[in-house]
Amino acid sequence: MRLCSSAFLSALAVVSGCFGVSEPAEPLVFGSSASFEVVPSNGVWDVEYGRTGDPANCSFTFFLRRLKDGVDVVVHARDDVTVADDCEPGAVTCPSWNDDSVHVYFDGDNDRAHDSRTDDELHYGGEFALVANGAAQSDNSSHPRSFGREWTGDVAPATGQNGEKLLVYRMHFSWSCLGMSVPPRDDEDVTFGFNISLHDDDTGGRAQRALYWKGDPKRPYSDESKFGAITLKGRPAR
Repeated sequence: MRLCSSAFLSALAVVSGCFGVSEPAEPLVFGSSASFEVVPSNGVWDVEYGRTGDPANCSFTFFLRRLKDGVDVVVHARDDVTVADDCEPGAVTCPSWNDDSVHVYFDGDNDRAHDSRTDDELHYGGEFALVANGAAQSDNSSHPRSFGREWTGDVAPATGQNGEKLLVYRMHFSWSCLGMSVPPRDDEDVTFGFNISLHDDDTGGRAQRALYWKGDPKRPYSDESKFGAITLKGRPAR
């Protein structure tokens, strides 16, 4: 596992209160990165798990960035205990939801379906999970068992600006993970449904809590109608 490069992290520009991304930050980036903070007071808890009011025990900031070949998602996870006992390092299918992990959910066609796990919906995204120990899972997605090919990622510890301990999850998804057989044109805006969660296991076995950016608390992982909507701007035509 390796840490996100300092060049990449320094390029992450905070865009408060705005899903759109407009000005290119470097040649292959069509928009500067946007960041969103998810804490106990503004996130959504999965009712199948517990919860906490302590941001240091379960909260995260995530960043989105558009590249020519796909989408980057970076997560700065705040969690005072790191546990990954249900997934073996290097696994590409495992019960990721039981370990400390980040789960990314794409509704590639932005149709806001109530169940993302039907055969038709799985053509357009689904769930992709990266575990704290580097294991991965994409069984309920357009590309099951495809970690290392259609999508990649790594995890490493880091220190926040205030000295807080972080785990940094870095993931890159090809456009095919959103159900796009042909990448979008450079000047084309891309809009898709999106959700993301941090699963927190403190004691082993089943995770104690799962905090989502958006969603129906009863099914935040599969009810696309409650996902957020992300628009990544294309490069202006010249």
